[in-house]
Amino acid sequence: MCLAMPSRIIDIDGSTATVDVLGARRKANLMLLPEAAIVGDYVLVHAGFALQKVERGRIDSGEAMHEAGIAKGILEIAETQCQESEGSKVQSVTIRLGRAAGLMPDSLRLAFDSLKEGTMANDAILKIEQVAVGGSCRTCGKDFEVAETRQVFLCPLCGADAIELTRGREMEVTEMEIE
Repeated sequence: MCLAMPSRIIDIDGSTATVDVLGARRKANLMLLPEAAIVGDYVLVHAGFALQKVERGRIDSGEAMHEAGIAKGILEIAETQCQESEGSKVQSVTIRLGRAAGLMPDSLRLAFDSLKEGTMANDAILKIEQVAVGGSCRTCGKDFEVAETRQVFLCPLCGADAIELTRGREMEVTEMEIE
């Protein structure tokens, strides 16, 4: 599991870089990079340290971390809702996230926290309610729920492959606190 944020280096001052994460600017220490970095390079940043270089194609495709794009969308929804309700700031955003949605909750929180700076959600907390994977089996006729896994290919009750997933892929904003 990678919790690092893909970032573009926009300035270097000694062993510290200023990086851009979808418009948000942060400082990152370059001392842990195994190779020298230059302005324009893309790096994965975690806890204030650039850990490795990454090809731009991996960033553009979302392969490096698609949670950043999802977090940006959540922030856009929150800001739009805040403006429409004539609020001044977003205090929290709650989402329902299915375990089979293909997103890492910790990565999503990290992306949200990195991108919220300078927005109406600058001090907001992202609350994530995880939804277990569940469904029904056409072979044994029973409903099932699997809390500890992200994907289910066989019925956990009878082993058949005739299953239909009915929950666990959710990704929706369910609540916001706006001031």
